[in-house]
Amino acid sequence: MATIKDVAKLAGVSISTASLAINDLPNVSEATKKRVLDAAEQLGYHPNLSARTLKTNKTGSIGVFIYGFGGPIFSDLLETIHNELMKEGLNLIVSTGQSSTQLLRNKQVDAAIIFDTKIKDEDIIFFAKTKPVVVLDRHLKHPNVYSSVVKNEELVYTLIKEMIKKGYKKFSFVSGPERTKDNQDRYKGFLKALDEVGLVPHLLFNGNFTIEGGYREGEKIAKLDEKPDFVYCANDEMAVGLIRALKDNKVYIPTNIAVAGFDGIYLGDYITPKLTTIEVDYLQWGVYISQKIILLLKGHEVDQVKPPEGKIIYKKST
Repeated sequence: MATIKDVAKLAGVSISTASLAINDLPNVSEATKKRVLDAAEQLGYHPNLSARTLKTNKTGSIGVFIYGFGGPIFSDLLETIHNELMKEGLNLIVSTGQSSTQLLRNKQVDAAIIFDTKIKDEDIIFFAKTKPVVVLDRHLKHPNVYSSVVKNEELVYTLIKEMIKKGYKKFSFVSGPERTKDNQDRYKGFLKALDEVGLVPHLLFNGNFTIEGGYREGEKIAKLDEKPDFVYCANDEMAVGLIRALKDNKVYIPTNIAVAGFDGIYLGDYITPKLTTIEVDYLQWGVYISQKIILLLKGHEVDQVKPPEGKIIYKKST
């Protein structure tokens, strides 16, 4: 069965643009809309909008508002959310940037799942006055807002403490975008573990959550006269790029420098050595969040939404 992701790929547009076009929402040119609709027809993609008739003033659509489309994490979340919503005849609208704020302000969806720190708290609360929201990037107090946030600080703190016990002393941190809560909390856990034993971070680098960024920072580290003996990357994609750069510069892992990441993406098993990481079950998280949203839309009471499961997976890079 075709998905919105397949339609976007065939039409040569982002998932956000395909979603807006299919739902006849603003900010999409007529030419682009036609290309998307043609692709949908070719693939036999027809969102089931029968849920719109269940209650008056319902769109039958759920908004998922994210800060970007790169990497496997959002892909996993969107795929599972989409699949769960389809079972209930609900349509998925994916958006990023300014169009997300407009959709919230105009209340053009029946519920929202938000993973974008650029969206302001006040816009979320305005939407939540009449419609349910699950936020994945912050803790926000409101009767109709439910938070499910990865335990970033706690998980990274635990991993770094274990690495200290193994004898590593010179720790560096490769950061993602500084504004993101995930990055900030992972850095807090990193610093907390070092501070408890009186260690000072060796150096801080910015890899911007991408393989290319990790490779770039890895090249810088390889050229240092005094290198760290452990580099923690705030996500696995950066760690993959960093390992490649170190190997290209004849820096051996973990003999010269140990490396670990966060997320548990499949690419970590396709590099040598395999990557030590903090694994989060994003697929199951997407299912769980969707099920909570569906319960809320059906009028059921829902306790505070739980965070996703996370665990340390030790492999050969440490």
